[in-house]
Amino acid sequence: MLAQSTVSGVVSDKASGQPLPGVNVIIKGTSKGTTTDFDGKYELSNVTNGEVIEFSYVGFTTQDIPYASQKTINVSLEEETAKLDEVVLVGYGTVKRKMRQDL
Repeated sequence: MLAQSTVSGVVSDKASGQPLPGVNVIIKGTSKGTTTDFDGKYELSNVTNGEVIEFSYVGFTTQDIPYASQKTINVSLEEETAKLDEVVLVGYGTVKRKMRQDL
């Protein structure tokens, strides 16, 4: 059986250096994963050498990092401006309903 370890770290925005909360951190090809907390920190257990850890966040380029017994992996994600241009605002508004009194 292969040795399994725990890896942790911080995920931040490469441009600003600010931590990114809610980043998906998964072992590629599995359902094992976690998300970063409010401070951009994560901890992922049961990681085996050779597995690939995927870091993904809306509006940022997904980054894959092969695991090789590191205890800490800090990641800086780059904004993906091409995908930001694809966001479409559908619209919003209010609707006023009237109750019919003749029923």
